[in-house]
Amino acid sequence: MLSRGVRWVMAASGVALYVLVYLNAGRLLPPAVFRDAQKIQEQMDGAQTYAGSSFDAASRFFLSFGAGVDALVLGAGIWLVWSIAMRADRVRLLIPALALAAPCVFFNLFVAGKDTLVVLMSLMVAASASRGNAVVRTWILTVVLYLAYAVTLRAYFALILGVAMVFYLLICVGCRSRIVVIASAIWAMACLPPAVFLALQYPRDLAVDYLMFQSPYGARTSFYNPFRPDSLSAFSANYLYAACRLNFAVLWIPGAKELAMQCWVLVAAWPPAVQVVCAMRYRARGVRSLLACLVLAHVAVSMLFEPDLGSYMRHLSSVAALSMLLLKSGRA
Repeated sequence: MLSRGVRWVMAASGVALYVLVYLNAGRLLPPAVFRDAQKIQEQMDGAQTYAGSSFDAASRFFLSFGAGVDALVLGAGIWLVWSIAMRADRVRLLIPALALAAPCVFFNLFVAGKDTLVVLMSLMVAASASRGNAVVRTWILTVVLYLAYAVTLRAYFALILGVAMVFYLLICVGCRSRIVVIASAIWAMACLPPAVFLALQYPRDLAVDYLMFQSPYGARTSFYNPFRPDSLSAFSANYLYAACRLNFAVLWIPGAKELAMQCWVLVAAWPPAVQVVCAMRYRARGVRSLLACLVLAHVAVSMLFEPDLGSYMRHLSSVAALSMLLLKSGRA
């Protein structure tokens, strides 16, 4: 165990390092970090290039803060670094804590982006979950935050919320009821029109086209859907293929960078998966099960449309605070 004093020193050191890099981000960080933020900044400056898009909605949100945008991003970064460091209460959690915090800060907390708001949402959910076993309060907060984000920025966050609720329902009911729920979900999907499957998976193909032919950052780990997603069978095959490519990418593209990213995915996704399985076995309806369902829902929905390992990792990193809470020893 690490004493509270040791964790305070680690947290303060991490915050100081983050603030130092943040103040010199333009000189120290690669241009790739700023690509989405540049689009939002263009909209904030009055351009109409991305009018009606999520970048436009994000720009309007950040404009409401005026000159306080930097303070918002910096505050979110300090909160994240401090919370993750303070929850590393054992020596064995130090490396996972650093692994979870570093990509989240790098991708989301040096500039004002859409995922910066997701980090703030996850921090608020984690803070609510840490104050006793308040399942109802945390669920209410989660529903409000995710629906608000879905309405204003990314509609698929409503799907993440729905998948999380289904996972939690499977935890709460018995084995026979689980079979009924799963069978009902499969039947409902079979009744969906082809347009729904296209809307869920075709964005991956569009994103890969952009990465291959327009993006200056390349498409090393990107992949297309093997089948046109216009039926349940094709949709399911594409999903299984994407799950393998995103979670076992080193089998297709072996390399040190891919191995490091793969290890990060395991650190972020494995604890919630184990927690959900154990919760189903014992019908544990606590707040840790809620958090595990939410992180696992992010994983499940991301595999619908993420075009490459980097994008998959970047979006999952925004809920690093929840993954760390699941790794932490003892109760949430």
